[in-house]
Amino acid sequence: MIDLQSESWRQLRVFGADAVTFLQGQLTQDLLQQETGWTLLLHPDGSVLTAARFARLPEGIALDLPSSVAERAVTRLKRFILRVDVALEIGDHVTVDAAELVARRWPGGPEAARDLPPHTYGRWVVDQCVSFTKGCFTGQELVGRADARGATMPWRFCGGQTLDLEGVDASLKATGPDGPQGVSSFLKVESGWAWRGFIHRTAIEGRADLEFVA
Repeated sequence: MIDLQSESWRQLRVFGADAVTFLQGQLTQDLLQQETGWTLLLHPDGSVLTAARFARLPEGIALDLPSSVAERAVTRLKRFILRVDVALEIGDHVTVDAAELVARRWPGGPEAARDLPPHTYGRWVVDQCVSFTKGCFTGQELVGRADARGATMPWRFCGGQTLDLEGVDASLKATGPDGPQGVSSFLKVESGWAWRGFIHRTAIEGRADLEFVA
């Protein structure tokens, strides 16, 4: 479990003559149609390495992402820099409202560490971050297949508020096979703890205390 008060974010700048076209093939969002927004960086197998907030710059693209995954993101992107004019630079820390991200059930660094498919996080996250019309991007085939088939993910991203964080964590882990279930991140609020985590789909029934992103 990670306390989101201690989670920092950094800016990864991708610049060069081919920066936009390069990232168009690496990120899930259509960068040619939007100046700013949210996107996902996937592993080749279609699992999420990180969610990132992007913005077009005169010389390329800025990606705001959790510091805990910044180096992994650079390593992942460098694997695909072949005969293109692209450079990567991890820049300064950036401000992200942790309370807002928790309230929106938005996946952060602790959630990305589970390496789960985009649909695990809910339809809303997929709709905000993934374009299925822009053309190919790394990880697209498996994500597109899951979307077309309406696949039900074995693990579900959820959240809520509680006075007993350890109790919630234990309850999320009580049912289902071994896996990424449990509280992944939390934030102190007036009414106790706001938390995000994962539960196996077989353990959802009857859990009125859980909130899911539609």
